[in-house]
Amino acid sequence: MTEMKRRNIQFPEVLHILTFFLYLFSSSLALIQHGIELSLWLMTFAVVISAVTTLFPLAGIRWLALDPRGCRIGRILAMLIQSSTWLSFGYAMFMRLSRNMDRFYNIISLTTLLWAAWLILLIYSRHACPSKPPDDTLKEEKHPD
Repeated sequence: MTEMKRRNIQFPEVLHILTFFLYLFSSSLALIQHGIELSLWLMTFAVVISAVTTLFPLAGIRWLALDPRGCRIGRILAMLIQSSTWLSFGYAMFMRLSRNMDRFYNIISLTTLLWAAWLILLIYSRHACPSKPPDDTLKEEKHPD
């Protein structure tokens, strides 16, 4: 019988997943109910918690930091897509404030897709992509004489 390798999920990853589900629920509510205030508050809460979970470790708060495993380029790309998610959400809120509802619906849908993309990329780069061990040794090539 083969053993499955156990994958440990950390608290910041759980927060990212929960905030995605909260954002998914509230964005669906916003699209169905034409951007009611409750959905806007819930989406904003999800974005703020996501931003706190990402930015606090950069500010030195280590209990929210993820351990450095997996593909580094995947984590960097996920962080870039995540910041574009925050920007698109801010633009969507501006469109809602200016009562441009068609553009608000489109940007909220785009933000949901971007959020799903960076979350999948983050989880994949941490759990499925193997990390390369540091290569500190010099490799001597043997030349035939």
